[in-house]
Amino acid sequence: MRYRVAAIVPAAGSGKRLKARTKKPFVSLAGRPLITYALKALDSSKYIDEIYVAADPDSIKRLESVIYKYGIRKVTKIVAGGKTRAGSVKNCFDLVNPLCDIVLIHDGARPFPGDSDIMNSVLLAGRFGGCVTAIPMTDTVKLADKRLFIKKTIDRSSLWRAQTPQAFRYGMLKKALCEAKDISGVTDDASILENLGRRVKILKGSPRNIKITTIEDLKIAEVLI
Repeated sequence: MRYRVAAIVPAAGSGKRLKARTKKPFVSLAGRPLITYALKALDSSKYIDEIYVAADPDSIKRLESVIYKYGIRKVTKIVAGGKTRAGSVKNCFDLVNPLCDIVLIHDGARPFPGDSDIMNSVLLAGRFGGCVTAIPMTDTVKLADKRLFIKKTIDRSSLWRAQTPQAFRYGMLKKALCEAKDISGVTDDASILENLGRRVKILKGSPRNIKITTIEDLKIAEVLI
């Protein structure tokens, strides 16, 4: 079955931890604006039909110019981001065509989504309703008290670090967003469904699919390129 898929890209972050003079989406990575990597990956995927981007209101015109310059053709709409990441996702979702089957969400600050991750996220969302890309925890995990004394060591065998893309059936995500009382503190999209008792499938991702948050992350990304 061929699903109709809308991709949502939250990219309204300021990037304060990068200590850059420009907004995070426009920080240079190997000579290109950071946001172009995620958008080009989604744009080139045959599993994505349209893209909605949430940006800082003051950056919308600039982002339009970047999208035109780099030949990104599937962007349907750039919307003003919300006060939180979840708010930005919802602002985009509210404009998605209801005829869409799957909504895939990918962070604008993750420049290296694999094409297979995009494909399998869509297919697993179609099969199970929701899918989150994640990688298994490899470090030993400690639970600490407020004074930073260790309380106990946590079994890491069932712990996963969530990434994006995350994909969901349109109807399931819409219902979850409508039923959720407060999404302001939600840091990833699967949590909205989890909090309402919905099951979400994990797709094993790649350590290469990093999120650019600090200057060190930017340097690692340049090495990966």
